[in-house]
Amino acid sequence: MSSPQESTEIMRQLVIAPNGSLSVAQAQKFFGGMCVVSFGIAGILTLFGLGLIWPFAGLEMAALGAGLLASLRDNGYREVVSVYDNRIEVEAGRNEPERRWEFPRLLTQVRLSPGAYRNSPSRLLLTRHGHGCELGRCLTDEERAKVAERLKAWVTAPELASDRAGRPATCFLESDYD
Repeated sequence: MSSPQESTEIMRQLVIAPNGSLSVAQAQKFFGGMCVVSFGIAGILTLFGLGLIWPFAGLEMAALGAGLLASLRDNGYREVVSVYDNRIEVEAGRNEPERRWEFPRLLTQVRLSPGAYRNSPSRLLLTRHGHGCELGRCLTDEERAKVAERLKAWVTAPELASDRAGRPATCFLESDYD
């Protein structure tokens, strides 16, 4: 009996990422500017005898710094869906894969489920026998629907083919909505 060979060549790949419009350098400049303004105002108010403003100015800048740090950390999140000839691999994480799922390509379902409530966002699910993963939480409903259509076509295609130059077809999708 011959065993089927594992395909290691990526045929299709989709990268889902939030739209991180603020770079690290921009965040540093913004934070530095806000510190100058906040501590400048605190210094002027200290001259008028309002020295108790310093702890509040410091807390305000600490809160701003924590918010910017959280925003920059979330900008590194990626979901990479790699479709091979016989399987689908999903890797998700910040700056490096933290979670990984693998599904047989032809037995996998791509489902776009409505939200639990009327105004809840839809859910894009990649499942096999009730087990699976959710994709595209950072996408809008319209973007999630487009990704679902593309993945359904890739999963059900009888034969996947790379582009004309022999490279895998790669899509990079950034959300316009965080």
